[in-house]
Parts: sequence; structure tokens; C-alpha cells
Amino acid sequence: MRFIDLTESDDGGGTPPSFAIDLVFVHGLREAGLNAWTDADTGSLWMRDLFPHTKYGARNLICEYDATRLVAPGGPAASGIYDEASDLVHYLSAIRTDAELRPIVFICHEIGGLIVKRALAFSQSRRDAKLGHIRSIYVSTYGVIFMATPHRGFSKDVLLLWNQEQNYSPNQFMLSLLYDSEALQEITDQFAPLIRQFAIYNLWERKQTKLGEIYTYVVDQASAAPSWEDVDQCGMDATHSEMAKFSSRKSPGYRLVIAALEKERESTMHSDSISVISIPSKEPPPPRRNVHYCVQGRRSEPYFIGRQQQADHLQLQFGATDSEDCKEPKVFVIYGLPGSGKSQFCLKYIENGRNKYWGIFWIDCSTVKTAEDGFASLGQLSGKGTEPGSGQLWLSQTTEPWLLVLDNADDSDLLGLGGDNPPGQTELTSFIPVSGNGHILITSRNPGAKLYGTVGSFDFRGLLPTDAITLLLRLTYPDKDQQETRKLYSEDAEAIASELGYLALALKQAAATIRKNLKPLKKYLESLLGCRKTLLKRTVIKTATDANIVATWELPFNGISNRDSTEYRDAVDLIHMFAFMHFALIPCSVFSICSDGFKGAKELNLRPRALTEPSSRQMVEDRILTAARVLYDHSIISITEIEPQCAKPIAAALLPGTYFTLHPAIHQWARERLEEREQLGWLCCTATVLEHAISTNMEASGRAFRRLLLPHIRSCMSLMPGLPSTNEQTSQLEKFGYVFAEAGLWKLARKLQQDVINHRVKTLGWSHPSTILAKRTLASTHWNLFEVGESVKLLFNILMAQQWSRPSIFDWMVWPPWKPVYVSYCATLDALTQSLWLAGDRRWSLTTGRRAVNGLMRKLGPDDPLTLSAMFNLARTYLHMNEHDQSRDLLVQVLAKREHYFGPDHPDTLMVRNELGMNMYAQRKDLHEAERLVRGVLESRQRILGEEHAYSLWSVNDLSKICIELRRFDEARRMLEEIVPIVSRTLGDKHAGMIMTKSNLYRVYILCNLWDKASKEIKDLLNIFEENKELREHPDHVLAQLGYAYLLYDYENNLEEAEKYCQIVLSQVEKRALSPENPRVTATVRLLIRICQEQGRDANIKDLEDKFPLVNSPESLQSIDHLPLSTINRRKTDDRQIIN
Repeated sequence: MRFIDLTESDDGGGTPPSFAIDLVFVHGLREAGLNAWTDADTGSLWMRDLFPHTKYGARNLICEYDATRLVAPGGPAASGIYDEASDLVHYLSAIRTDAELRPIVFICHEIGGLIVKRALAFSQSRRDAKLGHIRSIYVSTYGVIFMATPHRGFSKDVLLLWNQEQNYSPNQFMLSLLYDSEALQEITDQFAPLIRQFAIYNLWERKQTKLGEIYTYVVDQASAAPSWEDVDQCGMDATHSEMAKFSSRKSPGYRLVIAALEKERESTMHSDSISVISIPSKEPPPPRRNVHYCVQGRRSEPYFIGRQQQADHLQLQFGATDSEDCKEPKVFVIYGLPGSGKSQFCLKYIENGRNKYWGIFWIDCSTVKTAEDGFASLGQLSGKGTEPGSGQLWLSQTTEPWLLVLDNADDSDLLGLGGDNPPGQTELTSFIPVSGNGHILITSRNPGAKLYGTVGSFDFRGLLPTDAITLLLRLTYPDKDQQETRKLYSEDAEAIASELGYLALALKQAAATIRKNLKPLKKYLESLLGCRKTLLKRTVIKTATDANIVATWELPFNGISNRDSTEYRDAVDLIHMFAFMHFALIPCSVFSICSDGFKGAKELNLRPRALTEPSSRQMVEDRILTAARVLYDHSIISITEIEPQCAKPIAAALLPGTYFTLHPAIHQWARERLEEREQLGWLCCTATVLEHAISTNMEASGRAFRRLLLPHIRSCMSLMPGLPSTNEQTSQLEKFGYVFAEAGLWKLARKLQQDVINHRVKTLGWSHPSTILAKRTLASTHWNLFEVGESVKLLFNILMAQQWSRPSIFDWMVWPPWKPVYVSYCATLDALTQSLWLAGDRRWSLTTGRRAVNGLMRKLGPDDPLTLSAMFNLARTYLHMNEHDQSRDLLVQVLAKREHYFGPDHPDTLMVRNELGMNMYAQRKDLHEAERLVRGVLESRQRILGEEHAYSLWSVNDLSKICIELRRFDEARRMLEEIVPIVSRTLGDKHAGMIMTKSNLYRVYILCNLWDKASKEIKDLLNIFEENKELREHPDHVLAQLGYAYLLYDYENNLEEAEKYCQIVLSQVEKRALSPENPRVTATVRLLIRICQEQGRDANIKDLEDKFPLVNSPESLQSIDHLPLSTINRRKTDDRQIIN
């Protein structure tokens, strides 16, 4: 890097001390050094040949750095800006050693502005007295003029065209300059707190530059002039290159720059001197790191105007974000007409205040289901999983300031205004965090939403007339001088704005139509009134406001539908499909992925040619993007590009790619403009698109994509009347059920699966393979909902059907014939093994498990996933039957193969590793290795599935058992107490997970001598078993009874009641529900013997020892169950004897 001093004396005698200001010029990438500022036609270097040096007493310094180094392959990657910024500060301070207090104004072109922003942040951060010369650059800077600086980045198309000219492939540095990249956001975050310290001018180009054969803006207005407060900004009638070069003092750009410098000169003349080393009295607060910015790709429109008074009032009502006495969130409601700019106002507010908040989160509340999906993504981001309430709990517990936007909360039932909701228990209330240092914005069309505002509300209608006219003219004639357009067209613009009710969305749409020359300005009003007259005849148009807004979309849409070219026909089809999806973030990839399956779909009356005519997926995507561009050019949709390096699937629920979004009012119009018959046709077409975008194999790699489809599936399903009625619709519901189940939405999946079964039984029969598959899927859902009885019953029903209906005659050629071994039958046996194990019927589970493994081994071999599943379920049954060696052998085999085929972190692999650790625990062998395995599984599950996922909570319970056995009682108690409220909230108080947790908790309370707490937990547990008939015969009920007997004996000294519960347990032996060798029976007999010893009943003791000979065997108590309470007591007694 070097500096060229244009005012240095010829004899090199140094810079005269009379200079009053340093003007520092920093160039961009395309042109370096003096060439960046020299007019090509006249050769004029304007800061040398045109600038009035004497008037300003200015020293002109041109900064020159090696731009080719940054863009060349193998360049400095994203650190390039920082490297140049650091050099700028050091070199500039070196040539100002004699004038550290002299004011500085930077004039920057393109990425030169990024370098200066980073340099000022770097200089400001140096606070040590020894670095006063470095800090002096920040202290002495009074202003910055940004010329086409890409604050938000370059578009992908510009960078590609740019690199084609240079014959470069985009390197990492160039990729870091893409729109809204993390590198640029970091620079923005560091500079944001400094903005108010300087006078800033943002200038943007108004003439397009020719790159190759294409004309485009190198840096668009949205990037060059972001919405910063108290910043001057203006367009310059020049191309990207020309705006830094002036041929004469009459050049418009030159006058803009001189006017800005004149203001700077006046401010420096009236300013007090500043000590370079001392900290300024009004030092900006250190920038807050905005860690989470989850707005799902949304950003405010560049055209946004007005509402400044409301923004100031909102900021006043919310107050400071770092307030320590903020115990509950502050809620502000913005309600009003559709298209009045509610969401845009929120986007502008959060963009201006981004650095005030640690986290900003945007949730679509157009329906309860979309709100649930949004908060599920929030819970996943927090690491707690997608369970209900996890996202809200995370925000309630964090002390950092956050902002939550609940957008489109229009539904009366959601707001609790429908009449059926219990007071104080509305759906929206459940989505609002109960505490936390947060601000919440709610947008709604429903005026009743204002009841939720704790600090106020706004009623949004039209803009102010002057703002509305300005907006219309700015959007209609973006390349013309605004003062000129106001003189020529203000009368017509005022009439149009008035007819449109000054609504921002309608004005935007009208401007797009006029700009496309579909309707000139003078004729647009006449066409609008004629279209409105026609629309008022439609039943869906209920108010003048509806007619005003809809008319502005009907005019351009009619222009599209009247065109015969391919892209226009495709655009009409595309908006019809969009109408039945959710309005936000429709993935472009859904159309290309579905295309192969869609071509073979039957029972469809409507077949968009963009999906059926192309011969490849890429060609489908190209046609969809071309059609979408037509809609975008007419302002009907917006298009969002998520670049690979910017994608954060967990945080933002987005994958790299292209997404389409419609305004909710446009989305409603697109559907309601169709006749009822057309609506049904396009609904079926859209549902078919979604169906074939879902892979039948449900590969793990596609899980993130399928989650993106959830809101669109729900949108379609909400409009489906009485489905399924055809085989095609049944297949759709089956696929949708797969997606719901994969996302953990078991209850929704259950309903769909039941509908599928009902239709297939009616049309195909109860034994058809498709019916069997649907039933087995439903049984799995019952299992996940802990509806074990329903699962077992359904699986037995399936086995009966499969026993008499076999795929081939060869499947009858087995002996004995009543024991089939074909694959589908064995898969059902495996599912039944799992359900019987959970139901506690371990003997039947062992029988079905062995048959499943033997059959699948014969048919598929030992490496097939179905065989591995059967081997694992059999191993788990062996473990709970205390057949530890057989269990371990199978677990070791399955673990090795699943690690090889699935990877070490696959959920199925983690399941096996966890069970292997518990096998070691059951044998009381190598407990530290058991702890290592289970703790590793817990950490992986928390990372992959979330802290509050059921399997993560399962691992916490298993780890607590090992901690108890290692006599780390307090550690086990703490981890169990922490998850009790989570289990209650996510699974329920009567779920198997709660039974497991309370069983472990009462045991550790006993070990910690917390007898009252132990008594409460055991009684709660017994009540759960008594209230549920299915659970009364479960082995865990025996365990609870044994625990209560022990508590009665050791704590309450109630020997009679203790013996009663012991006898209840032993009665299970007489019923053959438990074997005499069962460890639970042995533990019960030992407790009963102690009771008899205290009562001197030697004869009873002899009878018990004869009947249960294993009672004195030390090996008899090795079990996966958290058994021997009597053994624990004996250990405690032994410990006391040792101490004494």
C-alpha cells in the first residue's frame, strides 16, 4: 500500500503546516490508483485539476493498494478487507505524525468504503495510550463519502459477469462480497455503533454498466444506500465507474461531492479540539454481537418510506435493551389493513436496531401450525430440540436482549376472539414467552389483536398523502430526477394514490404496472376504475379496500395471461400452484425434484407444461425460474437467494437455493380469483407436486428439505375436502404422514395414517400389501406416542392377515406352515418384538424377536438394515430378560455394522451404543466404560436431536442409573431434577418417560435421605399405574410397589403395610407374570425376610428361602433394572460400620 500526496511540494520539502484537513481517497476493485479517479475523455484528475485547494486548505491523499492480489486465485480469502484496513490505518498515521489532530474526511469508491469502515472500527478499538497514533485516525475523522459502496454486497450475477471479463473463477474473497454474507455483516456490525460519530453520505449509481453483453447496476441502491438513521443519501447520474470521475466543475457528481465537503468544512471549523489519547466524552457503546438473526431471508424493500414518527414512538415504548429490571417481555401490536406496510415496518425497525439485540426471531403466525413450526425451529436452534414450548422456554431463560416478531396473527381463534377459547388460554398466549429480556412485535389485520399489547399499539392504514405520492413516483420513475417527476406527474399521482387509499402495497403494484408500460400513468387510473367495477361483482370482494388492492394485481396479471409465450403461460400456472402452498418461502427445488414422479401421476386434470415438457430436472428448474421472473418483474412475488456459504439450516430453517414468497393478501387473491372447480383442480395438482417431492425411501439426507415442505403440506391439507376419496389422494396422505412422523408430529401423522388405512381396507382389502404397510406405519406411530396397547393389538392384527395372505405360493412351502418367514411378515414380527418389550411382556417379545431374526437372516442376510433392526430389538429384550451375554454379542455385531454403514452419529447407531453401555451397567462390569459410552451418546443426541428430545431425556435417565451405581448420588439427583419439568412439558405426566424419570428419582432421593420427596414421587408413580389399566401389569409397576414397600419399612417403620406390598409383588409369581428367578422377586423376598427377622418369624423365613433358593445368591441381582434397594441399604449399613 502507498499514499500519493497530490499537494506535496515539488522539492520534497514536506507538507506545509497550514493545511486544515486531510482528504483521503480510497479506490475500489476494478480500477486502482490514479486511474480510478481520472476522467477517460479529458484526462482530468479532479482532486488535482478541479478541486479548490486554497479555499479548503486541504491535503489530498490518494490511497493505492494491490486490488489484483485480492481477486486473483489463491488470494487472501475473507481476511483481505481486514489486511488492507490495518495497512490503511498504519500508513496513514505514519504520514500524519506532525498533525495527528488534523481532521480527516474519507472519499471512498466501491470496496474502498468497506476498507474504510473496517479501518475506523480497527482504529476505534485501540484504547491503550501507547496506541494513540493508531486511535487518532478514528478520533480525527469527521466524515465519510461512500460512492457505490456495497454495504450489503454484490449480487451473484454481477460477480459472475465481472469474473468472466477478467477470466477469473470467483475466489473466496469474491464470494465473501456476495449479498448479506457473514464477512460483510461482521463489518457492518463493527461499524454500526460508530455511524453517529461521523457525517456520512451514501451515493449510488443511476446508470447501468455494460458487463459483457449485459447492462446492469454493479452496486444496486439497496446495497449502496442501506437504511441508516441520520445519513444523507442520493443517486448520481453516472455509471459505476463514472461516479468517481468528473470532467468539469459542472459535472452533477462533482457538485454533490463539493456540497458534502462544504458541510464538513463548516463542522470542523466549529468543533472543539480533541485529545487523541483521551476517550471522547460520548464514546459509542461497544457493539453488541447480534448472534442470531433469524428472519427467514426477509429484508425490507428499498422503496419503504414514511412511518418515522411511529418508529420513534415504538423505540420510546420499548426503551433500552440493556435494562436489568426487565422481568417480562414488552409487547407492541401493529394492526391494520392488508397492504398497509405492517411487516415492512417491522423489517425496517429490526434492520435499524439489529445491533441492539442479541437475537432477532421472525415467526409466521398465520396459522397455529405455522407458528408451531416456527417455534420448533427456534427450539432446534437453541439445542433443546423441536418439542413444544422449547423455543419459548429458551427465550424466557436467556438474559440477553432479544426481539421476537409474531407476523400475520390474523385468525380470530388464534387470538382467542372466536368465542370457544377458555379465557387466558388462547393459542397466541401460549406462544408468548412468559419472561425474559425481550421485545415482541405482533402484526395482525384483526383489530382485536391490540388486546395483547402491553406497551401500546398502532392502527396502520394508508400512508400520509405526501409520502404516498413520493413512493408512487419514486417506484414508477426510479431513474429520473424526483423533483422533475413531481412537477410533471404529481396531479395524476395524487389521484391514483387517493383511489388506492394510500396503501403501500397497492402503490407498489401500481408503479410496477406503469413502469412496465402496461398502462401509462395518465391511463392507469381509468383502467383501475374499470377493473374495480368488474371486481365488485365478485362475491369475495366485500369492501372498497379489497377492490382497490385486488385491482392493482388484476391489471398486470391480465397482461400476463393474455400473452402466448412459454414463460408467460408458465407464470400463470405457477401463481395458481403458489396459491395453494403457504405464501412464504416456497422452495424452487420442489418443482424440479417432483417432476419425474409428476409426469406419471394419474387422476390429474391440470398438468403444468413446465413440469411435463422438459426432459430433465435442470430444464424444469430453468423454466420455473424464468416463469417466476415474469411474476417478479410484475411485483407479484419476491425471490430470495440463499447462498451456500450463508445458509444456516438450523438457525433459519433454510437450505441453499431459491425461494419464492407472496404477500399474504396477494396469496389470498391468487386463490380466490379462481372458480370453485378450478380451485379443486389446482389444489390436486399442487398436492401432487408436494407428494412427488417426497422420496419414498425417506433418506436421512433429505430430512432438512422435507422439513421445509411442512408449511406447504399443511396449507394444502387445510383446503382438502373430505380426503381421501381416490387412490392417488391416499398416496398423498401416506407421504404427508411420513413427513409429519419424521418431524415428531405423531398425532397429526396418526390421523392421516388412520385415514389411509380406512380407505385401503375399503378399496383394496384388509390383507393387501399396501394396507399392511400402512398399518405397520400406524403401529410405529402408536409406539412413539406410548400407545403400546394399540400398537400391539394392531401388529397382531397384521400378523393374522399376513399368515393367511402371502405374496407367493412359495411362501407357503415352509414347515410348520403356520409360521411364515417371508420378509414383510418378519418385519411385522420385529415391530411386535419392540412393542411387546415396551409393554413389559418380555417372554413374548423374546419369542417374536428370535423368529424375526431367524427369518430375516435367511431372506436378507446379516447386513440388511431390517435384519440389524431385528437383531437390536432382540438384544434389548435379552438385556431385560437378564440374558446379558446373548444381548452383548448381538449389540457388538449390530454396532459394528451400523457404524460402518450409517456412521457413528446416526440415531440408530447411537441407540445401539447406549444399549451396550447399559448392558455393562446391568452386569456391574466396567462401570466407568459404561458411563463413557452413555455420556457420549447423551452428548451426541443433545447435539443432533436437541436437549429436550425424548431420546436425549432417555440417555439422562440411563446415565443417572450409572451415577447411582458409582455412588455419585447428588450428581444423579441434580440431573434428574433438571429434566422433570422438561419431561412433563414435552411428553406428559403419564408418559413412559415420566415413569422412568420418577422411578430413578425416588430411588436417588432415598439414597440422599430425602425421604419426604421420595415418598411423594413413589405415590405419584403408583397413582399413574392405578389410573392406567394398560400399565397395571407392566414390570415397572412391580418396581414401584417394591420401592414403596422399602420406604414403608425403612422410613415409616410400617412393617404391616410393607409386607402387604411385598405380597402383592410375589402374587405376580403365582400368576406367572414373573418368574421366581426374576431379580425383582429376589429383591422383594430379601426385604420380606428382613421384616420376618424383626418379628421373629423364623418359620416364614425358612419357607421363603426354600421357595426362592436364589435369595442368597450374590449373582441374582445383576439386572438392567434399577433394583436392589435392599442391597443399597446393606451398603449404607456397612458404610456406617466402617465409619464407627
